Amino acid sequence: MALRRLAGRILLHRVASLPPPRPPPAFLSSESRGHLLLRFSTSSSTPPHFMVQYLVSSCGLSPAEAAEAAPRFAHLDSASRPDAALAFLRSQGLSRAQVRAVVSCKPKLLLSDVEATLRPKFRAVRAVGLSRADVARLFALYPPALTFGVHTNLLPRILFWLDFLGSAKLLMKWLNKTWLLMYSVDILLRNLFTLRALGIPDSRITTTVRLQPTLIMQSAAKFQRLVGRVEACAVPPSSGMYMWAFFTLHNVSESAFPAKKAAVMGAAGCTEEEFDAMFRRAPCFMFLPAELLQRKVEFLLATAGCDTKYIVNNPVLLTLSLSKRMVPRCRVIETLRSRGVDIGKTNLRSIMRWSEAKFVERYILRYKQEVPELLELYPPRHG
Repeated sequence: MALRRLAGRILLHRVASLPPPRPPPAFLSSESRGHLLLRFSTSSSTPPHFMVQYLVSSCGLSPAEAAEAAPRFAHLDSASRPDAALAFLRSQGLSRAQVRAVVSCKPKLLLSDVEATLRPKFRAVRAVGLSRADVARLFALYPPALTFGVHTNLLPRILFWLDFLGSAKLLMKWLNKTWLLMYSVDILLRNLFTLRALGIPDSRITTTVRLQPTLIMQSAAKFQRLVGRVEACAVPPSSGMYMWAFFTLHNVSESAFPAKKAAVMGAAGCTEEEFDAMFRRAPCFMFLPAELLQRKVEFLLATAGCDTKYIVNNPVLLTLSLSKRMVPRCRVIETLRSRGVDIGKTNLRSIMRWSEAKFVERYILRYKQEVPELLELYPPRHG
């Protein structure tokens, strides 16, 4: 909480003190850009600028990348400033691959003043508790962070995620998967406020966002559309499944959802209200492809002895593997019956939901002497 309050204070100070935004500098026309690229390209009849070879040999860029980046250094007549920037990055523990990642993403960082621009950022991130190796990795994974103001963007974003995720380990894990620092803290806080305003407890929000931080890394408009999609599925914010529905719809596009819904409703013969009830109980079944959902429903109806009402009340069945769980278990029961083994009353609907250990103990290990082929039909495994 202390880190969150600190991030909030930094954010408020930023909003109050920042001058009005200035218009961006004019970009080169496409014609001028073409002339520059021609000048710096190694294929031109003009001798290439020395920075082309420098970017290849010192930074690890490909010749094509170097030729594209070289116009940014047109004014240089020596490599003294790039040398200083590279030397500093390497002194901070960045490997050659990490240096290449930084320079290929943001070539102009080679023009940075080390003491005024680069060193303060490394020092600030180290000060919040990240190791030297993690700081190097952070900037290599998200080079734009080296262009952030220390107190206006860099620290607020890092402090927000450290506080929210709870550890530097999780911060680095998610940085490796997504550009976690891309969105400003005010956007993230606004999206969190939207969820809290619905009455969703912080504990549920935190649990789900830690599973997928991109849930709150969205524009306000996109986030509100997602809230509206959950509402359209009749999932109330008071439900313990609300955040799982939110999580699911974040990962299932607006175009894919109707096809999956139609596949389930068509195969099960259920109404829209019944489908909404299924979604409220186990939203994550909608991660599966429409064709697989249809096959699972058909199997449950035709083979496992389920009816539509049972599937509607137990949609978690649709999250179980058809090839590794449902079909093999049915084969085991059929084999035991065909061999005349008295297994008592069996309910395939319930057996599908048994834990792996319970099923193996009850039907595989118990009868392996009488029906040894059971171990081939259903080899014991964890799960």
